[in-house]
Amino acid sequence: MAETINSSGFPCTAEEAIALLYVQNQDLSGKSPAEIYTLYQEAYYKIRKDKFQKQKSGWFKTKQAAVRQG
Repeated sequence: MAETINSSGFPCTAEEAIALLYVQNQDLSGKSPAEIYTLYQEAYYKIRKDKFQKQKSGWFKTKQAAVRQG
C-alpha cells in the first residue's frame, strides 16, 4: 500500500518530502537517530540550495515556457 503525505503535518513542503524519501531509501542500519537527523538535514539543505540556484538562474521559467510550447 502506498504511503500518503499528510497535508496538515510533516512533511509540509516538496523539499521536506523529497529529503524524507531520500533518507528512507538509505541503509540506516547501525545509524543513530542523530546521524539520521543529520542525513535528513544535509539532504534538505542541498535540495533547498538547488531550488534557490534554479530560481535565481531562471531555470523554472525556462522549463515552464518549454512546457507551454509543447
